[in-house]
Amino acid sequence: MASGTREEAPSPSSPVVVQTNSPREMDARLLALVCSGTFQDLESFLDGQDHQASSVVGGSAARRPSGDDEEAFLRESVLDGVTVGGDTVLHVVATNGDSQDFLKKAGLVHRKAQNLLCAQNNDGDTPLHCAAREGNFAMVSLLIDLARGQDDNANSLKALLRTENKIKWTALHEAIKSLPVGHDDMVELLMKKDPQLASFPKDGTSPLYLAILEGKSFIAETLYELSGGVLSYSGPNGQNVLHAAVLRGEGKCVFHLPFFLYIF
Repeated sequence: MASGTREEAPSPSSPVVVQTNSPREMDARLLALVCSGTFQDLESFLDGQDHQASSVVGGSAARRPSGDDEEAFLRESVLDGVTVGGDTVLHVVATNGDSQDFLKKAGLVHRKAQNLLCAQNNDGDTPLHCAAREGNFAMVSLLIDLARGQDDNANSLKALLRTENKIKWTALHEAIKSLPVGHDDMVELLMKKDPQLASFPKDGTSPLYLAILEGKSFIAETLYELSGGVLSYSGPNGQNVLHAAVLRGEGKCVFHLPFFLYIF
């Protein structure tokens, strides 16, 4: 009997692992500049990357790969990279803040890579989800404006607003969750851009259910008013907003469907 190790063939019941190309890892310099560098530093870096790419296309030998890798190299951009969580550079910008510097960074990234506006990370979040989750009102407003400015802007904006992540939340859900009690500015902004937004998802946790579960009656009223009463009352696992009221345990809820009054 031969000595040494022997590779065993997978059993018929074993899953077959198919090797696929992994997404390109985000450049560490780019990530650092996005998080803590200035807008000017980021702009200089990206302009430098563009210049290097142009040199390759023009025939420069510097940084030019050989063989079959050349075509793939030319298609790639430093902005194609993602973090381990699948975040693009625009996700990172949207998450980190909404100061003027971050807003300018977002605008710069969008000018160079418009496709990133609707990109989804490993959790299905778009940059708009991230900005809303962090309560970055100015960033949410900018991302909406950028979507409106793209070709076929009405459809681009609607698609972005209605994009659901892996738990079937839109950016409206994230806004409801992040806003302090008594505030509805971001919810109002999103609803005015798409009055039907409170109807999504078609099943699962509706924005209205979430608002009531969170004890944010002010937001619940805003959702009803700006939707014209056309919105979803659904909750998870076959529940509805009445279940949410019971789960709150307040015992002072009066609903007159389709209109409702929620009293704490």
